[in-house]
Amino acid sequence: MPDASQRQLNPSSPIKTRLRSGKRVGRPRIEVGGPAILSEDRRTQIRRAQKTYRLKKEAVFRQTLDRVTDLEAKLRRLSDQVSSTCEAATEARLQLSHPDIYARLTQMRGVLIEQDASHGSAFQTDSSRMQTQSNWEVQQEPLNPPRRRQHSLPRPISTMGHTYSCQEGRFARRLQRYCLEHAFNLFIDPQSNPQQVYRVFRLVPCIQDKAKMQPRFEQLLRGGSESPLEVPGLPFYGVGGAGTHYPDKDEFGIPMHPKNMRLPRRVLGILPSSGRGDELTSVDDRARLLEICGLGGQWFDSRDVEGYLKQHGVDLQGSSLFPTVRIVDEPSGRMRSEHRSYALDLENFLWRLLHGFVILGRAPGFRMIDVNAAFHASLRSLGSGVPSPNTSTMVTLQEQLAVKALGLDRFISCLPPTRMGDLADWAYGGNILAIAISAAYATTKPGHHLYSLTGHFVRPASPYLKLICQVERIRDTRIFQTRHLRVYQESLTGEQLCLVASADFHIEETLEMVNYSTRPHSTHAGAVPAAIARAPESGLYKYLNRFMETEGDITGIISAERFRLQTPLGSESAQLAALAFYMDRGLAYIPANHTGRSLLDASACATLDFALRVMTHRVDVGEWMVSEQQTCAAGGARAVSEGRVFDDKGRLVAVMTQTTILRPKMGGKAKV
Repeated sequence: MPDASQRQLNPSSPIKTRLRSGKRVGRPRIEVGGPAILSEDRRTQIRRAQKTYRLKKEAVFRQTLDRVTDLEAKLRRLSDQVSSTCEAATEARLQLSHPDIYARLTQMRGVLIEQDASHGSAFQTDSSRMQTQSNWEVQQEPLNPPRRRQHSLPRPISTMGHTYSCQEGRFARRLQRYCLEHAFNLFIDPQSNPQQVYRVFRLVPCIQDKAKMQPRFEQLLRGGSESPLEVPGLPFYGVGGAGTHYPDKDEFGIPMHPKNMRLPRRVLGILPSSGRGDELTSVDDRARLLEICGLGGQWFDSRDVEGYLKQHGVDLQGSSLFPTVRIVDEPSGRMRSEHRSYALDLENFLWRLLHGFVILGRAPGFRMIDVNAAFHASLRSLGSGVPSPNTSTMVTLQEQLAVKALGLDRFISCLPPTRMGDLADWAYGGNILAIAISAAYATTKPGHHLYSLTGHFVRPASPYLKLICQVERIRDTRIFQTRHLRVYQESLTGEQLCLVASADFHIEETLEMVNYSTRPHSTHAGAVPAAIARAPESGLYKYLNRFMETEGDITGIISAERFRLQTPLGSESAQLAALAFYMDRGLAYIPANHTGRSLLDASACATLDFALRVMTHRVDVGEWMVSEQQTCAAGGARAVSEGRVFDDKGRLVAVMTQTTILRPKMGGKAKV
């Protein structure tokens, strides 16, 4: 038997072997340039190993593909369920009764739609790449990489940056096409706000069949300047006299109203659908039912808007974006004589009308109050580039605070309550207080003056429904009168209580034991300083600033500002209603502002209860007054704030205290 020395390899041998070790010996090395010495069995073994590896890899890929497909299907079903829940919540007006829950549902829907689209495109790209790699390994030949496929909906028509409405020769058609483009944008965009979709298409039954409606919708928008912008076979719902205020006339001067015009019946499910029902349903009942559905008041169609502008002196003959407006001074002197010529910013006017229009069956409709507000907000003084004086501000404010009788001690506001700004989609609380004061004054005897209004806000009010105030006479004496007030709104789901309050009235007594007043902390009283611009939350007071002028600064922990209404009001009830309208402004947000917190840090901020004390009924809100606001205490997600108003002589006019709910967002620590 040879020893170890004899078993050494010859260096000249073409094959070098390794010394045996603990590891298994693999395929022998081949010298560079030497022939490959592999047996047929070894080649078969290598082929089997490669095939097994490929089969295992393909099996794992198929399992992953099936798993992702199943998860995507579940995600789509979940997204459909959330979308259906959001639509049902919008129809039930959950945004008014439970705004936090509605906001979370909307946010959840947006997240699901966004992730569904992003995951779908990302997975499709990855799967194409993995499939290409697998095929390359199987076929052992290079392949061209596949093109990236993206499945997306058509780009929506943007009414701000891309519109064909300017090509229309007549303003009525331009407005109608502008609104149809915006409606088509809402129709095809999966991330559209369900509340806006419901508002615009609530009177369009064919919205339920989107696959059938989309090609017809596109056909209307692709038509030329002579093509019709509506389907004549569909009904036109003439709510609020839409289409009859400024109709076109034929060659004989006979008005031509829209064809196939009727009231919405089955589409709303509240009005009788037979001719006999029309006889049984009075005009007042129909108006009341339409008002419950948010369709009350006077309405315009596109031709009515054109006639309204012409009546107000707008020159619509040319194609200018800033047509001239001629306003003639009225005998009452309400308008300022130094500004007679204005320009109307048509782009701004059309954009403002988009926020409230409704498709009335086959054509867009607009509330008359929205048209009036958009018109005055879009006037520009020639040569200055700034908005013109709002000649109808006080008329609008008087209507905003006015009530009319519905029956014994039952009153309804002349207009729906206004929103405070862009940060909230419910009615401004000060508007509700003003309506309550106006209704209470309508039941009191002359000589009695409001000195106290206390109560609770029960739930947010809708800015689309009028307020109804039921007054109960609690006390009627020679000196004092007390009224219990219930302010509510009537909707499809029933009566929605908004405010419960008690108003007390007192005669003016001549004998006084003491007479004094605290003084304001700020230096505004008795002087008119230069205007100081303040930067509140963006859009917070958007719909209130049109009623008043403010100049303010913050001194220490007291927020002070000077204010006045642009034109004085007449009656005592209107003056005190306007005072309450103003004093509710921002008092609930003072605790957050004084601690350096933004309103975006709060998940809930609203007034729970209030107490308004009026020291004198001799108030003129048309003169400059001083307002001071400060927070008194906070804790337990509640805060107490106080606001004071002084006249130009520094005497206290009224005091309002409020308890507010102030919750931080989840994950944030309360500092208020």
